[in-house]
Amino acid sequence: SPISADYDHPGFAVTVRSALPIDRVRFVGDTMAMVLATDPYVALDALELIKIDLTPLPAVSDVDSALADRAPRVHEEIADNVVFHSQFESEGFDAAHAASPLKLRESFSTARLAAVSMEPRGCVAVFDVTTQMLTFWSSTQVPHLVRSAIAEYLGLGEDHVRVIVPDVGGGFGMKTVVYPEELLIAAAAIKTSRPIKWIQDRYDDFLTSAHARDHCYDMEIGFDQNGILLSLRAEMFVNIGAYASLPFGSSLEANGGPRNLPGPYKLRNFSYRTRSILTNTCPTGAYRGVSAPVSCMTIELMLDRIAHQVGLDPVEVRRRNLVNLFPYKNVLGLEYSEGCFLPMLERTLQIANYQSLREKQKNQTVKSNLRLGIGVSVTTEQTGMGSSRYKARGLHRIPGFESAKVQLAHDGSVEVYISQASQGQGHITAFTQIVATELGVPVDIVRVVEGDTSYSVEGSGTFASRGMAIAGNAAVDASRQLRLRILELASALLGYDSDSCEIAGKVVQVTNKVSRNISLKDLARSITNPSDLMVTVQSDPPSIVLAATVHVVCVNVDVSSGEVTISSYAIVHDCGRMINPMMVDGQVMGGAVQGIGEVLMEGLRYDAEAQPLTISLMEYEIPRSVDIVPFLIESMHSEEGGLHFKGVGESGTIGAVPAVASAIQDALSGLNVSVNTLPLTSKRIRTMLMKASI
Repeated sequence: SPISADYDHPGFAVTVRSALPIDRVRFVGDTMAMVLATDPYVALDALELIKIDLTPLPAVSDVDSALADRAPRVHEEIADNVVFHSQFESEGFDAAHAASPLKLRESFSTARLAAVSMEPRGCVAVFDVTTQMLTFWSSTQVPHLVRSAIAEYLGLGEDHVRVIVPDVGGGFGMKTVVYPEELLIAAAAIKTSRPIKWIQDRYDDFLTSAHARDHCYDMEIGFDQNGILLSLRAEMFVNIGAYASLPFGSSLEANGGPRNLPGPYKLRNFSYRTRSILTNTCPTGAYRGVSAPVSCMTIELMLDRIAHQVGLDPVEVRRRNLVNLFPYKNVLGLEYSEGCFLPMLERTLQIANYQSLREKQKNQTVKSNLRLGIGVSVTTEQTGMGSSRYKARGLHRIPGFESAKVQLAHDGSVEVYISQASQGQGHITAFTQIVATELGVPVDIVRVVEGDTSYSVEGSGTFASRGMAIAGNAAVDASRQLRLRILELASALLGYDSDSCEIAGKVVQVTNKVSRNISLKDLARSITNPSDLMVTVQSDPPSIVLAATVHVVCVNVDVSSGEVTISSYAIVHDCGRMINPMMVDGQVMGGAVQGIGEVLMEGLRYDAEAQPLTISLMEYEIPRSVDIVPFLIESMHSEEGGLHFKGVGESGTIGAVPAVASAIQDALSGLNVSVNTLPLTSKRIRTMLMKASI
């Protein structure tokens, strides 16, 4: 059956996609045929024999052309190419905005991005005719959602589909989409009763794997002479490509963008309108940070310009507007139960030597081609969204919850089953540490199983910084409950109260009489009902968990060449309780590097006829090791915030994009240049400077 990313929202229009289009293709990369062969080279030769009769149709490649009068329709049934729209206005907004003594209006736009994971997509399907069981290996981030989609679209029972996710070489959100190729490979395995393997190459990756970003913002902000934010009106357009992607539909970035604008700031008067636009380009999906990096960039750059207009340091404007009393409910109704935005800002400024950098900037030689710029960003990340948040957005295909099952096995080891699927986050290490710590057992007897729908427990998958924030909490709760069960059962065998016993390594012992003990292995073998030593917990938080980060970056911009060089980078983040600080640092650094790439170089391009111009790593530049300097990274949290997990997978990117853009804007201050469009390649910077007659 056709793929439909239906969405329960009044502003949503349905797009229907066939895994193999019948009468129309809508973008370069739309699958038109499938060849099965015993050898990949034979398959490639066979492709040359396929002749397809195509009649070119008028195309639209960007938001402007798609919204133009009498623009070609990407889908005949959607006359205006608007597939999703939503709006919000706080009470009394018009009066408050009109009363603002000062106003600033700016427009921003960003490039279209590719995730460029080290491993492109791929899958293998094997169908057992005898058992009618389909086993499906995939590099997906969402094994349970892929299982559900295969079952739904191929007419199978979910109990007849097993999805296995082996070690995956990166995903960054791109592999949260359920793709037509996955359904086609599964169908081919069933049809032929043969194992079918499909592995994508980089060319196909650029053409067909979900793109991201490609936003346009029109912003008007009201403020006073003290730099205090009074009101904000925002209009956002998102180019979502030719189809709404499954399972996030067409609202993912359009909803997330404006809802991230208030961030850590005290904004009480807010109005937004957001629209998702269809074009003849590759469909979009999630990519690290989704729309938060760009929306945060727009507000941070506006704060910089407010500071310039009222004669304040950009940091001081941020200080005056940051939320500093908790709990706090923002203008959209989002609860901030705790936080430490101001202390984080002050600490980041300290480790970055902010004042020294400003002095160095003042003393730079006027005639030098190198101009020093300092950028600051204070951003929040909405992590750990549960089912209620997805249902409120109309995304009924996403369960929203995560699960963990912890059990004492017959051999005395501890088995942990989680609903996640790692793409390099270090789940095995982190969940092993969590469970071992909570139970009080050695890490070498803990075994974590994930990414296999026949064994791992039900859940949503790995995306949106939910691993520790939701599945981690489920593992903690399950471990604590299992610990109490172990102590209760062991104490009965030892003849003592459970309060008098403790788990010590591989045994349960009486606290003051360590010679009185029973091994975990003997305890497990003494229990006739294995479920007595098994606990499953489903975690479904009613609200989001708010993480935060502050970035301070220093750059040098060569005004003769447009080249940007990063000279120093400091980050302080709040991800709550940390299990493995080294792995957390890796997440933050990796995210920041991707944010740097987004600002300085990355961008997918199409021509006016919607033909892709960026089809390899020769055209799509990503950061290299020589582009990056060592990061100074610290963590900080409030007293309450240190008691629980927060997500950390995307904060590096969310903070880096506005900070690096802010630094470049600062470097070019006074040269009649505004940073409003990404990426800021050397060519673009040179062009801006030439237009400003520099």
